[in-house]
Amino acid sequence: MPTTPQHFVRRRRLLRLLDDLAEYPVTALVAPAGAGKTALAADWVRHTERRVAWLAIDEGDRDPRKLITALAATVDQLVPGCAETTMSVLRRPHDPVGAVHALVDVLEQAEGEPAVLVIDDVHLVDEEPDASSSLASFIEHKPAWLDLLLVSRRHLALPVHRLRASGALADLTFEALRFSDDEALTMLTGLCPDAAPEALPDAARWAGGWAAALQLAALAVRSQRIHRLPHPDSEENPRTGSGRLVDEYLWHEVLRAERPEMIDLLLAVSVVGWVNYPLAEALSSRPDAGDILSEAERRGLFVTALESGGWFEVHGLVRDLLLGELERRSPARLREYHARAALWFETTDDSTSALEHWIAANMPREALRLLADLAVDLFDGGRESAIRSMISKISVDFPHPNPSALIEFAWCQLLVDRMSFEVALAAAESANVEEGGGGDLGRLMILRAAAALVSGDWNDCEELALGALETMGERAWLDCLGRFGWTLVAHGVALDERWLDRSAEVDRLCLGVSKDAHRTTALEGTRAVGLALAGHPIDALRTAAGVRRVANAGDMSSLRTELTLAEAIAVREIGDLDQARQLLDTLSTEPSYPSVFVQVLAQLELVELHLASGNLEEAATAFALAAQTCARDHTGARATSYLARRGVLLELARRDLDAAARWAQRIDDPFWRPLSEARIQLAGHRNADAVESLAQTVPRSVRHQVIWHLVSARALRADERGAAEKEVATALELAAEQGLLETVGTEARDLLDLLELGAWRVPEGWMHRLRHVVVGGGDPTGPSGALIDDLTSRERDVLRLLPSRLTVREIAAELFVSRNTVKFHLRVIYQKLGVTSRAEAVETARSLGLLRSL
Repeated sequence: MPTTPQHFVRRRRLLRLLDDLAEYPVTALVAPAGAGKTALAADWVRHTERRVAWLAIDEGDRDPRKLITALAATVDQLVPGCAETTMSVLRRPHDPVGAVHALVDVLEQAEGEPAVLVIDDVHLVDEEPDASSSLASFIEHKPAWLDLLLVSRRHLALPVHRLRASGALADLTFEALRFSDDEALTMLTGLCPDAAPEALPDAARWAGGWAAALQLAALAVRSQRIHRLPHPDSEENPRTGSGRLVDEYLWHEVLRAERPEMIDLLLAVSVVGWVNYPLAEALSSRPDAGDILSEAERRGLFVTALESGGWFEVHGLVRDLLLGELERRSPARLREYHARAALWFETTDDSTSALEHWIAANMPREALRLLADLAVDLFDGGRESAIRSMISKISVDFPHPNPSALIEFAWCQLLVDRMSFEVALAAAESANVEEGGGGDLGRLMILRAAAALVSGDWNDCEELALGALETMGERAWLDCLGRFGWTLVAHGVALDERWLDRSAEVDRLCLGVSKDAHRTTALEGTRAVGLALAGHPIDALRTAAGVRRVANAGDMSSLRTELTLAEAIAVREIGDLDQARQLLDTLSTEPSYPSVFVQVLAQLELVELHLASGNLEEAATAFALAAQTCARDHTGARATSYLARRGVLLELARRDLDAAARWAQRIDDPFWRPLSEARIQLAGHRNADAVESLAQTVPRSVRHQVIWHLVSARALRADERGAAEKEVATALELAAEQGLLETVGTEARDLLDLLELGAWRVPEGWMHRLRHVVVGGGDPTGPSGALIDDLTSRERDVLRLLPSRLTVREIAAELFVSRNTVKFHLRVIYQKLGVTSRAEAVETARSLGLLRSL
């Protein structure tokens, strides 16, 4: 909220009017720039006895996520804690409106004392559909105890007529805000104490009640340079909306009296919305710029000191006039100021502002360099629209674009538009060949690796990325593309289902990303997916729980999406089918470009989930959706193999062996192809052929080993029962150690007798749950009556609080841990007790004497 300016005129009639309008849920002040809207709202805030919060919207809030973040943070001053709930929803992919609803729900439950939220400069977002609709949703659904005072230069992007007719909206326009003659004279008298009294009435009438024009007139009177003031009814009256007179008046009657240093400084700082002393010095190349800036504020030259941080703001109207004059006088000088601003913002780590100024300075090469460096962070923060907007403003047609520039352009396109990326990559390849194909080979290989990941050629992705890192050497860590190399390698390992913590290849890639803190954090999402796919669901859940809070706090959307995929795969594996279905349904319907594998894997996991539950029709529907996604976006060899594996399962469920065999022929994987052929052969009672096919498999993970042992048992059961028993026993031991409940349940439906023979090798509770999966197609719903595994100390702490009525949030506060940590412990407790709900956990714990012994 701005401070009270000198010579401020308190307009009591408007204060009383605002008091009278307090019965309306929404009051709007709608008038052009310089009408005194913000000053009036600020004065009313100081005058009222109600609780008030103030939000000043800026241009960055055109991004709906930034707008909702600012809105939640502001309202948090009235209802502490509401921002946390809102941000947890906002961090979900593509859900800004959901965050608004979450904020409104929290505020409804708060039932706070009557309060007012002032939102200034609403017009800055009304031309951005997503931001505007999010704000409109909040305005229309706000709680009854919270009134709104909206300040805008334009009519609100709301159903104004309906709100007004229902008594929900009162709006004051320029006609109501116009200074009366007495108010205008009071202001002019304060601004011009030495002026001749007879000059002031004409000046007041000329201003037409417009506050900015009154200030302009006062400056002209003070400088004694008034030659002519238009008659209030003339065509040149500012009320007509023409800016020509104000522009001429500003330059020919007001600023002409100021010294050149002052004019130059105002022109220099006009390229930025807010300015402080160091920025003013950088823009003007004057060490005394800060002193001149303070002098401009004292002289009332439309420079306002903000309440905190030593920042100043030039009045928006005057800033526009200054920029227009600078463009007319010297376009080159204007671009130079923007370039200086860009350099200053880069040195202060405000890269987004720097990028905007490089673009305004018409320096596309610098803009492209910086955008390439920012692109991943912007994408991780869910700001794809910002990347698209900036790309559209950067032309690669600058004189003689070199391969490096084209590579960076392709890198930026990769994150937002596949077709544009492929065109840009082809142009970069061609330019590199023309240049001799030398220095940019490593960067091009990174782009090829990224293209392979997008298309579903995950093995090629890994191979190309490793080759690029070897080619670039130590230079990789100095390059925005090179720093992404190990991330691509990690995705190749994870999606190839061979992730194993503490293995040589995983240790190598973890060491590779360790130099970049951001990439190290992002790696945890890939690690969680890799662990889930390789058959380590408990480790995957631990990994996801450990990094989820960081992902949310850092607004890392890509990381959160991968964590959700890992959690979905892992909870399905340990038997929580309802939660798995909910997560997978969400992921399968949301586009995940450029991480197309997330959507495809979610769709294919749903196929297996429905098949395991006996829902053949739903499985077929999910498979058709996955096939459509692969055909459109994910045509690579390994993605096709993932699809074809489920095609085999679906056709076997339909008992169509020929169709299953055709799908098997499309699998390009040394483990899954022969294994799928063995499954088909078993379905056709060709056990000997199945044994031969299994001998050709190359397992790469513990999950592969469990499946191999169980399918081998099926193949050997008829002729070598003893060997089959050993295979089942080995599979049970491996599966119980890792928590592979669903994998065993799916593969061993016809091996129940052999499972019972090996049951003594695994925990009784786990075996109890497995019986329900094998026989009933799901996890048990009642208490198992036995503890699967000992509870840790922290799990006992959580269990002790379960009989209470404390919420998860309250339990977390009691134990001084995060909510995600409590949720993770609950999952493990449920698993160890063999239950699926809090009530069942309490009942089982009491029956086992656990609660009495705590």
